[in-house]
Amino acid sequence: MTGLKRRLNSEFVPEWCAIALLVALDIVCASRIPMRFTLRPTDFLLLGLGLAIMVALRAARLPKGGLMAEYFSLTLAGSTAICILSYLCLASSGPLVDSRLMAMDRALGFDWVASYQFLSAHPSLKSVLGFSYGSLVYQGLYLCVLMGLMAHKQRLRDMFWLFVLCGLFACMGTWLFPARGPSKLFNIETHNGFMPVMEHILSGRDLSFALSGMTGVVSFPSFHTAMALAYAWAFRGTGPAGWAMAGLNLVMLFAIPFFGGHYLMDTIAGAATMLLSLAMVKYAPVLWAMRGMGQRESVATANA
Repeated sequence: MTGLKRRLNSEFVPEWCAIALLVALDIVCASRIPMRFTLRPTDFLLLGLGLAIMVALRAARLPKGGLMAEYFSLTLAGSTAICILSYLCLASSGPLVDSRLMAMDRALGFDWVASYQFLSAHPSLKSVLGFSYGSLVYQGLYLCVLMGLMAHKQRLRDMFWLFVLCGLFACMGTWLFPARGPSKLFNIETHNGFMPVMEHILSGRDLSFALSGMTGVVSFPSFHTAMALAYAWAFRGTGPAGWAMAGLNLVMLFAIPFFGGHYLMDTIAGAATMLLSLAMVKYAPVLWAMRGMGQRESVATANA
């Protein structure tokens, strides 16, 4: 019984605690904003299934499978919590900054309309970019399977914290620097599913949303850019698969302004967000260990 209990222990206790804090933050923010989220039992079906599979695989002495199932459940819960927070941040944001972002794009020599028209005139190129832009979810699933098979728990843990930190920075950007995006500014129909949701939130009327129908509403910084770079980093050292993922994400960077409805400044800020988050993920444990070492030395000196 003790062996079974040990096998069923979570591999990601600090990460589940972080999700609990995110949910608490969502609840506090929602209590201050007239926004309501409707929940159905089926909304938790996938999460419950993932956790049930995790328990079954660990009970069957398949730790790698259990690792995959838990990480899948972890990222699913984290994605939902971050998405809810982004809605709340947009609803409580101030004046739009589209004109300022467009001015910065022009100062850099980037013409969004001309670039979009060029892309529209080349359907094959548009299809390739569209495929790369839509691959993010599948990259997440592939990372989960590959790192699970490799029993690379630390890589999964680092990727989770990258996701959370980038998501929090993106939500903060949505709150401080809200923007509709260039497609709305130039009245160009791009069939982005998130634009009606953004308009709904910014209207401030009837703010009721179904959990199952939520989509991204972050403009500045670009969360897609941050995740493209994060996955390129996460797949490093995996041979041909890693190089393929790096190439795919490089192509995605060119797709983001048009398929994601972003200014160039959004993508630059997204890249900066990822680099800052990566520095925090890599160096925070080192600083924490140095702090603990300094405390032990202080105690030893005091007792000397």
